[in-house]
Amino acid sequence: MWRFAAGRATGSSHDKLGKPCQDRFGCVTLAGEDALIAVVADGAGTAGHAHLGAELAVTTMSDLGQLGVRAGRRDYREILREGATLARQRVVEAAGDRKLAPRDMACTLLAVIVTPFGGAALQIGDGVIVTGTAASEFRWAIWPQKGEYANATFFLSDERALAQAEVVDLGDDVQDVALMSDGMEPLALHFASRSAHAPFFRTVFAPLHASATPGESPELSQAVAQLLASASVRARTDDDTTLVLATRKLKES
Repeated sequence: MWRFAAGRATGSSHDKLGKPCQDRFGCVTLAGEDALIAVVADGAGTAGHAHLGAELAVTTMSDLGQLGVRAGRRDYREILREGATLARQRVVEAAGDRKLAPRDMACTLLAVIVTPFGGAALQIGDGVIVTGTAASEFRWAIWPQKGEYANATFFLSDERALAQAEVVDLGDDVQDVALMSDGMEPLALHFASRSAHAPFFRTVFAPLHASATPGESPELSQAVAQLLASASVRARTDDDTTLVLATRKLKES
């Protein structure tokens, strides 16, 4: 049984410029399949319609992931690649319909599928996906993708986005899953050792571990949003922030 909490907050730099939050996320639990599908997209701050691209990317990837899992497929890496391909196609088409360049709807893309039979993670751009075991051992699935220059990354709208996509398998020992946009990287990662910051994840997962609510916990989702908008987080980053947390109780062997 999967339980999850998720939220997002507008960064102080966006507040100052009067920009909306450009992050989008989706998280779905499929009770019949005991499966989790979670997606995060971070719209590029320099793209005027990035929030639209992020919304479209999240919806497309989530919908295709659900279709694949409900159909009984277990080729999770391929499902995610198909989702990214379709998401890019829809973003490019939507930009064309609005007489925009694809770059005007640029966003990153992070997605995971986890089932009792394993799973997979896909990433285009920065942000991070972290998984944890029952022993609270947290590790990143894919290190944030950075571009050639400082503060540069890759986007779903890029011509080589699908070639740039990284996809990895996730084992059936995954208990905890966290997805976050790059605004959370300073709190979640230790860059010198290229490791996940375990104390941060133990802290944010503790309330979810203690919850018995199946699916989303609205109270904990509100708490996540409040954390992201707090002074302590805003002191570490001025960017939009998104955090999706999901956990399940593994069956004893």
